[in-house]
Amino acid sequence: MGSEKLKVFNTQADNLMANLRGEIAEVVTAWILMRQFMASGTRLSTGNVAEDFNNPDLTYVYLLKDKLEDELVARLSELAEKKAGRLNFYFAAEKLRTVQRDASDFSAYIEKNGFRQKRNHDISHKELPEKWEDHRAPLHIPYRQIVRAVAHALRLIERIDRHVLGPSAPYLWREVRKRRYQPILSPPRVQCMLVPYYRLSGEDRVRIVREEEREGIKVWTEMPHNHQRATHKATCVPKVGSSYAGRPFCGP
Repeated sequence: MGSEKLKVFNTQADNLMANLRGEIAEVVTAWILMRQFMASGTRLSTGNVAEDFNNPDLTYVYLLKDKLEDELVARLSELAEKKAGRLNFYFAAEKLRTVQRDASDFSAYIEKNGFRQKRNHDISHKELPEKWEDHRAPLHIPYRQIVRAVAHALRLIERIDRHVLGPSAPYLWREVRKRRYQPILSPPRVQCMLVPYYRLSGEDRVRIVREEEREGIKVWTEMPHNHQRATHKATCVPKVGSSYAGRPFCGP
């Protein structure tokens, strides 16, 4: 217990959050690819069992789909672990002292629907039965339960970022969704790790500042501005750590 508390205390919050966002990106990418292979399998399938069985392209597609499904199950199971020092929601909730109940609910969903059991028996961290007769058939998790787990993980990371980044979080994650199906120009993990630094539209930035002001977050400061004939004050957003750090937005 003492070692766990020490890990929670020593881990930098921005280090934890950046890598947790990257892990969510890996989950979403695996789900998108799996869905693409499912669609390809449907197109290649003729409905004739004998023909489909002898079609190497269809076999290859289903094999890759199953591999991606296993990766999804394993990654979601890891996110649901309750261990400090690992990339999971429990660690983030304990470090940031927020959404503990939501993190616990996510872990309960993963456990209830057999994700951890399937990972431990069929994918990784494998538990070996002592006898041949103790082996069981691979556990099947319905696709709809996998989709719900992915959606649950996305909602949870957005709630955590609402606490970390403030009112800008929903706008930043909306930008992530826009880029999800665009050509991959950089690794998805890197794209999500850089979420706090996305440049939003001017309209969104104004909305965020107004929301921050309503919540009492001080991000605007007054600056004296001298002209030849008059002196007035301009407002800007120079505060380090705010939604606009490094993104000047000034106005009279």
